[in-house]
Amino acid sequence: MTKQPEDRYQDILKRIAERRPFGSAVQQPQTPPERALDLINAYDALAELTQSEYPRSLCYGPKQLSGGAWTGVALWHRRKGYHGYQTLWLLGVWAHYLGQALTLSIGERALPYRAPIYDAGVYRVAIENGFRLYYEDDGGPPQAGDRLLYQAAFEPRERLKPRQALDRILETWQSRQEAV
Repeated sequence: MTKQPEDRYQDILKRIAERRPFGSAVQQPQTPPERALDLINAYDALAELTQSEYPRSLCYGPKQLSGGAWTGVALWHRRKGYHGYQTLWLLGVWAHYLGQALTLSIGERALPYRAPIYDAGVYRVAIENGFRLYYEDDGGPPQAGDRLLYQAAFEPRERLKPRQALDRILETWQSRQEAV
């Protein structure tokens, strides 16, 4: 399905607004969790997935999320169709502390719809920018009951291993989404 001219125009305007000003310095990650995600190229890896259209799902994001002692990058997706809003799935990479060790976790989380009413038109516009309003979730690391796909202590010298794991997980995810 191709985008209508007005949708394409709005998409171009959105991308222009999100770009950093010409000549400005690239913002360097400040915290150890931010640096870990930067070293494995988490944001760009997830951004590639949101550029495709999938036969059974709608995909949004990615977005950098953060809380107390964690930082994550996640995309969110839901099934197509009127009732697809009832469950939203986060697919993300989180850098957080388990004990004293900085840990990388890759996982999927199911978020149930939490708003009191559903208005398809308003939802469609709002969900493109974020999920917190309708799903009341901060997008934190996977917990018990979530689907943990990878977890390991992060060592900057060994960043290739989690990066390869992320690539494999995202390839598998994309294959599942593209299957009819």
